[in-house]
Amino acid sequence: MRRFSQMMRTFVLMFTTLFSFSLFGAGHDLTTSPPSAYQLQPVVTGNSSGFTAAWMESELSRHTLVSARVNAEGEPIEGGAAAIDQLYVQSVAIAHSPSDTIIAWIADGNVFAKRQSASGLSIDTIALTSGKGVASDVAVAWNGTRYFVIWTNGSQLLGGSQLVGAFIAADGSSTPPRAFFDEPFFSQLPPSKEFAVTPDIAWDGQHFVVVFGERPNFVCSVLCPVPNPDQFRVMRVSADGDAIDGSPLVIAGSHLRAHVASSGAESLIVFDGFRDVSTIIAHTDGGLTLDAETPMFRWFVDVSSAVVWDGAAYTVGWRYVGNVAGPSWLGAAHVTRSGLPFDYRVTATGSALPYGGTVSLGRPSIAVNDAGITALAISESAGPASVTRARLYFASELAPMPAPPSAPRNVVSYFGGNMARIDWQSDDAAAGFAIEAWSTFDNTWYVYTTAPGNARTINIYTSIGSLFRIRALGPGGVSEGTITSIGSMQRRRAERR
Repeated sequence: MRRFSQMMRTFVLMFTTLFSFSLFGAGHDLTTSPPSAYQLQPVVTGNSSGFTAAWMESELSRHTLVSARVNAEGEPIEGGAAAIDQLYVQSVAIAHSPSDTIIAWIADGNVFAKRQSASGLSIDTIALTSGKGVASDVAVAWNGTRYFVIWTNGSQLLGGSQLVGAFIAADGSSTPPRAFFDEPFFSQLPPSKEFAVTPDIAWDGQHFVVVFGERPNFVCSVLCPVPNPDQFRVMRVSADGDAIDGSPLVIAGSHLRAHVASSGAESLIVFDGFRDVSTIIAHTDGGLTLDAETPMFRWFVDVSSAVVWDGAAYTVGWRYVGNVAGPSWLGAAHVTRSGLPFDYRVTATGSALPYGGTVSLGRPSIAVNDAGITALAISESAGPASVTRARLYFASELAPMPAPPSAPRNVVSYFGGNMARIDWQSDDAAAGFAIEAWSTFDNTWYVYTTAPGNARTINIYTSIGSLFRIRALGPGGVSEGTITSIGSMQRRRAERR
């Protein structure tokens, strides 16, 4: 109970704006006029020399799905916008061919797709499912001939899940949805132990490479917390939508989401972790094999990322926050075909909503156009009174990423009653500090609260014997931690770890 109350205080304290940093890339608004509703979860794809983006605009119980075209300079193209009124939109994906763009989305549990011409004109809207749908988490890829739209289909209350796909041809005709991977579903009992979530897809020139998460599956009321994925899996699917790997490879570890892109010779899988971004190279020659996981970027809370192949290297972009309500950063790096990251870049951005929510609603989308220009789309709020806008950042506009700050030093604690004061010193220009508490129950550190970059002391509710760790935060990452133990003595210096 004490830990729960401490965690609640953490989230309350983290709603205060803490951090500021001088690196700021201007970015580009995807609409010429200020929006009347929040522009959320933008996705982006290339279109010859420019880009096409789509996002949700939320108003009361309905959403409007909006799309817009921008030129190579990031300026919206007049007449290149379109909108469709929808019920609640759960997921949006986008891809393009040489002649058109497909926007796929899930609304009210059903899957839809809209084709747009190269000039941004709406061609048609296709209902891939109908009726009482249970679809979620849509993704789409172009294989040189037609689009493959995939999604998860199922419900914990119904006992299982499937990965389902349908093709959309160049003339707009579509195939019936068909499962290419499934666990025991609906009436089949007992239910599967795992529930498929958040698939992503890429075409490698011969196969579709599909990566998806699995979380523990159990029947539960709506009040139960949704478990995080406990593993991820990767599989190949043929050009006709048939599973090549009947038993997808399992990727263990603490990951939240996965994304995939392909060079045509191999594929790069990027993982959003609880405190990091990491990558794995997947090979498909002679069977599906995976290289070792490579750490890419470390943070103190979860990070959201995206990946694209630009013709010469992979570009991985990620968004990370200093706290719930404060500014966030947009980072990017190139990754070689052998999995080596290089040329780290960063810019400061606002949060996804005026009150925060960057990780859940502000995940980045990334694309490269035919001219080799890479762009990232995010939702961004300029301040507490602003309406969130969909914005585009070119990778070339990002500044070189600095090194992570040094760890705080000379951390000391004072204790009296049920309060402790922790003091520390730091010579670096840190953007902020994370104060973490050790949990003996989970055998791990968790974020107790954060402090601004000019802070050198903090008061906390705790007890004698508790361990706290102070870490410095900056656009280049997070420092090592310096630990202090709350003791009965008036002052005790920490050991550096």
